[in-house]
Amino acid sequence: MNGVPAEMMNDLFARHAETAEGREKLAQLGGDYIRDRLREESFLRQLIPAKTVTRDECQVSTHHDYLVKIVEIEPDSRAMTLSFRGQPRAVFITGKRTECAFFTISSEMYQKTEQELMAYTMPVTKIIEENSVKDMQEVEDREFTIHLDACVQGLQQEANAGVVTTLNMTAIVAGAVVEFSVIKGELARTAPTDDGVIRPIQRPDLINLFKLLDGNRLRSERFLITEVDWLDVLQWTVEDFGDKIQSETAVDGYKYNTLLGKAYVRTIKTDILRPGNVYSFTSPDFFGKFYILNQTKFYIDKVANTITFQSWEDVGMTLVNVAATRKLELYSGDATTIDLDGILSQVSPVAEEAIGAVNNRVEQGLVFPFVSSY
Repeated sequence: MNGVPAEMMNDLFARHAETAEGREKLAQLGGDYIRDRLREESFLRQLIPAKTVTRDECQVSTHHDYLVKIVEIEPDSRAMTLSFRGQPRAVFITGKRTECAFFTISSEMYQKTEQELMAYTMPVTKIIEENSVKDMQEVEDREFTIHLDACVQGLQQEANAGVVTTLNMTAIVAGAVVEFSVIKGELARTAPTDDGVIRPIQRPDLINLFKLLDGNRLRSERFLITEVDWLDVLQWTVEDFGDKIQSETAVDGYKYNTLLGKAYVRTIKTDILRPGNVYSFTSPDFFGKFYILNQTKFYIDKVANTITFQSWEDVGMTLVNVAATRKLELYSGDATTIDLDGILSQVSPVAEEAIGAVNNRVEQGLVFPFVSSY
């Protein structure tokens, strides 16, 4: 189908939408295509692989009229030394479980008249890809990022006697806060003021981040970083990289799959994962679950001359082990709910409605060169 002109694809799309059989085929094709693209592009799915589940694998919640997936947690166990006549302590095994609730992520409902569709030289499948697929996976990633920060802030509060404690450069210097699950970068710790300025990431920053996990009977395996912060890694000197890597980086950039022995995931979604925030993770087996109920759905219909299409998915995500992630902050200001320095909004994910701001300014008339017609 790649060789078919866009106008012909739009015409075929419109004509197939007129019959029940055609709508069903279009829905099946759209659902399969969207599902594959979501797996490829979501950074959540790179950190916690998605698992497709069916109705038979789910349970009905006792709290509401929705399905949930029961996640089992391994039981505690330990060993002990004994004398030749000694007996081990008897422990009755109890199963630990938690619910993973599902929720729906949907695209907007797109509508177009048959006559207007014929005017497009871009195939409608491209519109579906760019709008529906990207929008849904960005909402997935936003929810995941919010969950991540809830985990690290909850642990941070627990480590500070159950109290939300300001975490900024001033509090660290004064020894008024314990950095347990959130740590400031080296340059942020020596900043002149408490602010939201993003300082370049340093090699010791990542090592200190990994230590937060590795020092608690867990092992960090990968980290999540924005493309903006990653570019500062390319500024590391020969003392950080060594001669060989430094010369390669100057020509080809950093082309290895690991950095300091850890895999990494980079993202350009700086309105979701804001610059200055870096998260490290354990293996997914120690972390959480991400489920897709059945598969991504695609709806297509035609009433009179108006074609309507929409896609949605039912997903469930749960970060069962809140201790399996840690956070590095490259800014000196306070990003807790106290928000002492007034920077929380600029380092937190934007609202859903603000995701994916338009870069071009065509609607404002900013096109260059601008040619006036008379």
